[in-house]
Amino acid sequence: MDQTPNLKLPYIAPSQAQKHVTHNEAIRALDALVQLSVIGTVQTDPPAEPQEGDRYIVGSAATGPWSGKANLLAAFQDGAWAFFVPQEGWQAWIMEERKLVVFDQGGWNELKAGTNPVASVGINSIADETNLLSLKSPASLFDHRDGSHQLKINKADDSKAASLLFQSNYRGRAEMGTMWGRDFRIKTSVDGDHWQDVMIADSATGVARFPAGIVNAATGRRQSSLIFLPPAVIETSVFQMDRTGGTTAKLASVSADILTFSTNAAPLFFGAAMRGLSMVRLWNVTRSPAQSAWAKLDTALNALQVSNADHVKQWSAGDTIQIGDPVRGDIAIDISPLMQNNFGSAFQQDGVLFRVKAAGDITLACNDPSPVSSSNLVYFSVDEQHSFSVVGIYG
Repeated sequence: MDQTPNLKLPYIAPSQAQKHVTHNEAIRALDALVQLSVIGTVQTDPPAEPQEGDRYIVGSAATGPWSGKANLLAAFQDGAWAFFVPQEGWQAWIMEERKLVVFDQGGWNELKAGTNPVASVGINSIADETNLLSLKSPASLFDHRDGSHQLKINKADDSKAASLLFQSNYRGRAEMGTMWGRDFRIKTSVDGDHWQDVMIADSATGVARFPAGIVNAATGRRQSSLIFLPPAVIETSVFQMDRTGGTTAKLASVSADILTFSTNAAPLFFGAAMRGLSMVRLWNVTRSPAQSAWAKLDTALNALQVSNADHVKQWSAGDTIQIGDPVRGDIAIDISPLMQNNFGSAFQQDGVLFRVKAAGDITLACNDPSPVSSSNLVYFSVDEQHSFSVVGIYG
């Protein structure tokens, strides 16, 4: 081998005469090829008055001394043109065009800076398998081009989440987006584990709901607005009792969550019109202290179903059941089923506007949270005889 494999620099042979000639030839080649920067890349004719050290990439259809040398590197050295054959991957800076080119598959092509695609990017930070783009900076700017700018967050389907998560010490504190559906939501968390909805905007109607309510900016107190029910629902009672059978009844049996009475006493505690709209708090006054359970619907003429079988597991046949609170002397009603049916969720209402047969419309305030739902309780007098239908709810 008489030359190097890559740059084709000549070797000095053993016992060679005039070794300096070979050495200088190698030096000239290095001067031409190392830190390669050429003046131009499209010329077909050599410049009329080249300067020592000028370098070019020979264009196609070249003439004169450059004839037949297309794509070769031409360097003006010692008053003559020397030509070098580029190898795959050589790079050269084109001074006239201010660009970088690379020799690839027999031709010179512009080498453009960019990251498309790239597996991950970290800017002052380390990207990982979850955060493929990681940025650590006091601020970020997404500027416009041609006047507008749009940030897009796409998810695979409606069952996934597309959101912006705001953190403190790497724990979630607030989130907004389309989480697990199409509705737009804003949520907050005090610890990153337990979340509550602040706002839900329906994707179909654009109507916004505020499950936790809205407070007055000056007083900090919750503001309420009256939400009317559909007219067809207004005629359905959430409180309607039949007191002809007395005020207490005896249990005949307890089977899981079903209470059966020894007489036809179910209407005393739960009117048929209330089914699917409200729950009533029952009291077992045989137990000491008195125990309570919530009847959520009537399963038969003489039986009630409670919301939780654990609440009645100590009850037995012969126990005395009443609807009135033995201490407070009132009746507690939970109207969360009605709210769920008409609004899609139960919430802590501030009050309820009722239509009372033969007595007109009245409003009852609601302040106590229900122990079995997300709504507030409604209280009635233990001797109340009227039927109450919901016209609207303050929330």
